[in-house]
Amino acid sequence: MDGSPVPPRRKLPLIHLLLLLSLACWAVCLANVIVNLLVTPRLSRSAAPVGAAAPRVSIVVPARDEEREIGAAVGSLLSQDYPDYEVIVVNDRSTDRTGEILAALPDPQRRLRVVAGSEPPSGWLGKPHALALGAREATGELLLFVDADVHYHPLALAQAAATIRELQADFLCLLPRLEGRGFWENVLMPYVIGSFFLGTGFLANTDWPRWFAVGGGAGNLIRREAYDRLGGHEALKNSVVDDVRLAFAARAAGFRTRAARAEDRVCVRMYRGFREVWNGFSKNTAYVFNGLVGVLLLLLTAVLFATAILPPAVLLAAAAGIPVPRADIGIAAGAAGLLLAARVLLALALRDPVWPALFHPFMAVAWAGMIGRSLYYRIVRRTLTWRGREFDARAARF
Repeated sequence: MDGSPVPPRRKLPLIHLLLLLSLACWAVCLANVIVNLLVTPRLSRSAAPVGAAAPRVSIVVPARDEEREIGAAVGSLLSQDYPDYEVIVVNDRSTDRTGEILAALPDPQRRLRVVAGSEPPSGWLGKPHALALGAREATGELLLFVDADVHYHPLALAQAAATIRELQADFLCLLPRLEGRGFWENVLMPYVIGSFFLGTGFLANTDWPRWFAVGGGAGNLIRREAYDRLGGHEALKNSVVDDVRLAFAARAAGFRTRAARAEDRVCVRMYRGFREVWNGFSKNTAYVFNGLVGVLLLLLTAVLFATAILPPAVLLAAAAGIPVPRADIGIAAGAAGLLLAARVLLALALRDPVWPALFHPFMAVAWAGMIGRSLYYRIVRRTLTWRGREFDARAARF
């Protein structure tokens, strides 16, 4: 020992650590995409559509001021190649031409019934109340809850009924193709389906954990017995994201919940243009971050946004002549490459446009803004406004 002092350990700069985190995160995301694409069943690959002994299905559609899509959407439901089903549309006091369009739809098999909506009672939100009204009129062994802007391939219902039977499930979520037109729709909408494939979507097709499930407005197929035992939409009366909450409730109650890829059987163009996307998701996104699990999910979401933005920002800074350590440039390039690979692989598998993957950082920034705005309206303003109706956010829940 020469007695000379030991030099202090050099601390790694924060940006270097964050870039390493970005590299690790996007390596995991790429692996998740591969696993999810491999293990998630596809509706169109199910067994031959069930035959004459098919269970009766009731398709329940809530509709409020849906003149833009209601004709084509409900028309696609009335064209299903399935022997025994009915379509129940709850016209939730629409002020546009929704009722006229429904009345004019061709219905040679007389499968369509239009139910008049009513003002939600105290404690109810509008959509859960409309769905409850429709479910009361339903006579099917299976209930399929579908939003009023979703388009179905003629084989979709038969293959969904076959899939829920093959999987021996009580609940089946149909994962649709999200159509987008123009720059902002194509850049922002992939986040919705991407959160399943880039994340732990594979857990949706297991029986663990009980607190994880997947549901959506494009199609929730549930056995009537399970629905009634859950308490129906009465148990979801103040749920802002009732379609997702239905899946969580079924899973928590011990029912077998599953999800299936249906991008070649079910499609929806949820919003048109940046403003509709911004307002639409600002309405309800905050309610996903509920309780302790919700707080952890919010933190994870913030991390994923940061790891999507930082690597391209570092590369741009280096390209602009700002001094960046060579090691950081290499890590940033690796992280950005993994991000791009995950997005491109997913787009190719789902037959979506590939170019929006280049604008993933834009998507992250915009979605951070939507989530922040949604949290502001829920926590600070305490208001929830949608379809011309305003509710007290303090009475609403996930």
